[in-house]
Amino acid sequence: MKKNGLWYSNSYRINVPLILKKMKLTILMICLGIITSFGSVYSQNSNLTFKLTNQSLKNVLSEIENQTNFSFLYQAKSINHEQRVSIDMTNADITDILDQLSEQAHFQYKILDNSVIVLTGGGESGSVQQPTKVTGKITDDTGFPLPGVTVVVKGTTVGTVTDGNGEYILTDVPADAILIFSFVGMRAQELPVAGKSNIDVVLEEESIGLDEVVAIGYGTVSKKNLTTAISKVETDDIQKSASSNMSQLMVGRAAGLQATVTSAQPGGAVDISIRGGGDPIYVVDGIVMPSSSLESGSGGSTTVVPSSVNRGGLAGLNPEDIESVEVLKDASAAIYGIGAANGVILITTKKGKKSPMNIDYSGSYSFVKNYPYTKSLNATDYMGLVNTFSKEQYLYNHDMGAYGNNAYDNGWTPAFSDSEIANAKSYDWVDEVLRNGAVNNHNLVIRGGSERVTYYVSGNYYNQEGTVMNSSMERFSMRSNLSLQLTDFLKLSTIANVNRNKYGNSSVGGASSGRGSQAAGALTAALSYPSYLPIKDEDGNYTQFSYIPNAVSMQDIDDATNSDGTYLNFIADIALVKDMLNAKLVYGNNKEMTDRYVYIPSTVYFDQMYQSRGNIAYDGRENQTFEATLAFNKEFGEFMNMDVVVGVGKYLNSSKGLSFAYDTQNDVIGNDDVSAVTGNMNPDSYKNEDEKRSQFLRANFDILDRYVIATTLRRDGTDKFFPDKKYAYFPSVSVAWKMTNENFMKNIHWLDLLKLRASYGTTGDDNLGSSLYGTYSPSLVIKFDEGNEVYSSYVQDGVDYPNVTWEKTVMKNIGLDFYLFKNRISGSFDVFRNDVTDMLGDANTAGLSMFGTYPINGGHIRRQGWDASLTTENIKTTDFLWKSVLTLSRYNSLWKERFPNYDYNDYQIRDDEPVNARYYYKTAGMINADLSNIPSSQPEDYAKAGFPIIVDNNNDGEITVDDVVMSNEVPKIYFGFGNTFTYKNWDLDVFVYSQLGVNKYNYAWEWADAASLANQTNNENKFAFDLWSSETNQGGRLPGYAYEASSVSLPGGAGIDVMYQNASFLRFRNITLGYNLSGKQLGSVVGKWVKNIRLYVDAQNPITITNFEGYDPEVRSGGSQKTFSAEYPQARTFTIGAKINFN
Repeated sequence: MKKNGLWYSNSYRINVPLILKKMKLTILMICLGIITSFGSVYSQNSNLTFKLTNQSLKNVLSEIENQTNFSFLYQAKSINHEQRVSIDMTNADITDILDQLSEQAHFQYKILDNSVIVLTGGGESGSVQQPTKVTGKITDDTGFPLPGVTVVVKGTTVGTVTDGNGEYILTDVPADAILIFSFVGMRAQELPVAGKSNIDVVLEEESIGLDEVVAIGYGTVSKKNLTTAISKVETDDIQKSASSNMSQLMVGRAAGLQATVTSAQPGGAVDISIRGGGDPIYVVDGIVMPSSSLESGSGGSTTVVPSSVNRGGLAGLNPEDIESVEVLKDASAAIYGIGAANGVILITTKKGKKSPMNIDYSGSYSFVKNYPYTKSLNATDYMGLVNTFSKEQYLYNHDMGAYGNNAYDNGWTPAFSDSEIANAKSYDWVDEVLRNGAVNNHNLVIRGGSERVTYYVSGNYYNQEGTVMNSSMERFSMRSNLSLQLTDFLKLSTIANVNRNKYGNSSVGGASSGRGSQAAGALTAALSYPSYLPIKDEDGNYTQFSYIPNAVSMQDIDDATNSDGTYLNFIADIALVKDMLNAKLVYGNNKEMTDRYVYIPSTVYFDQMYQSRGNIAYDGRENQTFEATLAFNKEFGEFMNMDVVVGVGKYLNSSKGLSFAYDTQNDVIGNDDVSAVTGNMNPDSYKNEDEKRSQFLRANFDILDRYVIATTLRRDGTDKFFPDKKYAYFPSVSVAWKMTNENFMKNIHWLDLLKLRASYGTTGDDNLGSSLYGTYSPSLVIKFDEGNEVYSSYVQDGVDYPNVTWEKTVMKNIGLDFYLFKNRISGSFDVFRNDVTDMLGDANTAGLSMFGTYPINGGHIRRQGWDASLTTENIKTTDFLWKSVLTLSRYNSLWKERFPNYDYNDYQIRDDEPVNARYYYKTAGMINADLSNIPSSQPEDYAKAGFPIIVDNNNDGEITVDDVVMSNEVPKIYFGFGNTFTYKNWDLDVFVYSQLGVNKYNYAWEWADAASLANQTNNENKFAFDLWSSETNQGGRLPGYAYEASSVSLPGGAGIDVMYQNASFLRFRNITLGYNLSGKQLGSVVGKWVKNIRLYVDAQNPITITNFEGYDPEVRSGGSQKTFSAEYPQARTFTIGAKINFN
């Protein structure tokens, strides 16, 4: 035996102090490894021959030491020295011999240079080699670099992410480690290091993207097995823009989803519609969330501040936290029951994953500039047009000139002299109300995890200064998604989101409580003031014009809203039978509280008074969800895969509010102390609760990988209906045929998937807003003199309606999915029809009833149309990629049966006409000054100079309601078109969307009123030059003074087409240019801390192509008079930002 000795005593045979005997064996390994590394190394590949039969382990180890340069290290108690073993090997290397020996003696070993360390317990036998540094580059099959690929050492949390060039660096990697390379949409690979320092990897697309998972009701399914019409929104694209609201980012992004901006104010609302329905259901991480924002009132008739608040829901959800968005458009929505007839939007937030800790920061600054807004007439133009139409007024009132048989008597006196007009100074009132805005947005994310625990924690700060004075939004939000694998069968998860939103409410258009211009918003007031008037008079007081408030003085009105949201979601996943039978328990609680403070100081003239007024309002709502589900998943060989979910749910919704409106307060105190109020105080409050209960079933069957059947059944109950109508059943069924898996199509190699789908389902709605049971409330307090007794009387607010039942929707859909040329081209096409019957609504009561309306079922609406999507990879080379996404949709909503007991005009009772119809008479220019072009069919009251010529549409010689025509307010086509270009480290995204084939009422033309100019009641805009005038503009396209001054109407009360205009548009929604820098490119100092930096610039709404002459063809305006037509202006946003991924 060699001098190294066989060490098998109870302690290590090495002369060290006693303290070292208590240290772990690993210390000795390190020391001996350093010492022996200076000696010669015996080759592990040397050929050895051993033939030992039934020998003790001690003797076999000694023999190996005698024939080689290897020494064995072990503790005596770790092995049985007397165990009998046998070895019979010829020309074998040392590892083969040790492997055979370890199997017999039940030990494991590590080779460190010339030492063999005998181990007990875990760990794999083999050579112990020094850790190494591994670098490499990850590309796809065309050589295109893949940034964001996760590289992890198998069995550990050690890993990294590739940079913008697809490159990665891993240090201290064991030479025998295995690396796992994974990327969304690519097939993961596991490669051994095997001592290599450079490993380049080519990742292949995973099943051409068809195995990508899509969220459905209470589960997921691969794209290839999808049986229904579901659109997926690419969140990587929508998160590049500066927006506080997820809905604003979805505009044009999904086929069948119509999204129209209804207000551009900070946090402004977007009208989301799926295939022409009403508000869809939003499901966030499995919990149904309110689709609208919680807003407190401004004080009603006491404070009369135009609310001007039109904000979207989900205001507490940071778009950066969204992982995926799926839109359920057909029977796939039926499993969500009540309200799902309008479709469902599934939102899944980001979760933690098994990986090393990742820290990401993103920040941006945006400059916001309004589109050119409707400009008022300057002082010179205003004065000139006042003179023009005041003379028209004089002629009209005295039957002179074009308006009668009398000759002009020179009795008219101009309102403004030539010198006044020539020397007039203009003041831009609108410019005093509008401004440039700004947005600051900062996000910080920490995420990662291990085998047992995963975490995702994020924080967001968003601050927007609106483009209208006093408008703003500030949001603080935090989200935490945590998951704990408590045991092999129990996983606990919690999702928490808290937010604090602060809003500055600007008064824009509109008026409150029907007060008209005397209580108009700031923009309406600014458009109304003549431009020759200064903002303040010589004494420094706000200028006053008529009874309209001074727009600039309204900036002294305090109007602020604070909103606090708390969202908690607790989930328990229980694996009853691993990979086959799982139970899930879910509790979700969404709680929101808002408070709004409004104060009008006594220095502001508003609603025709100088009086201090205020309002304090508190509102809250809570939505609770309790659900339990049981999921069964089983593969029956190659014949069938089965996925079944059954569940029950209970849903509680409550809301309450309290407000105090008051007048006559000290301006110094304001809302700080309402006890100092000396005038009237009007308190108000409310409280509502409702409950729903459900049972549901979903079953999916994939048969022979060719035929897929999916069924759902939901039983919903609501407390709004009477007991015999409380519950309803809503079934659905959908099927898919994967034709490319049939034998007759398997040889078509360029066709990856061709799938035909069909679905049928029913849903219901209880959208009444309140119960159908009769209610009473306290009213007058009555005091009797005798006995000084006080009694309160009660009045009946509502009566019982036991016959009202569920609104029903039947949804039908046929679709086709296709994938071609290895996923280079993919898309879908769907045709649908939804029939809504037994509609819930209010009908007019008899004249003597104490109630104005009552709820009923009735009417039938049919929504039908088609939608399509197409994705293409146009060019794909090593350095360059060009990808396009196109979405198209068209729908129409028709009356099949009108809603009963409603007062319709004669031209509104025709079936098969659009629900969104506008009715009017066609015109053919204006009647000229000599009345020579009046047709015989023209109504007598309309036969005046400057009146529009009414077209006899049916050529019967007279104008009746039969001549009324209809225009559909729904565009004929919605489309979105996105293009992504990537060249090396550069990327460019261009996204446009459009609405084509739609006429809209142009409210800007209402600011061209000849009578208003003549009477000097308002300023007007540039379209006043298009007004017909007998002396200055007989070719005017808008009606003249006589039309505006008269009170005549056409049969049926329908309007005229003069005010309608083609509102088709194409808008560049986003243009984004980015550049990616890897840590390697940033240098050794920065690269030590930073993996990757993305720098980008983005332009939102930079270009709009349209012939519409209103200020914006998209933002919806409401009402039919000026006080409702000055909406918050659409804006262009220019952003510069950075996203940093830290090591």
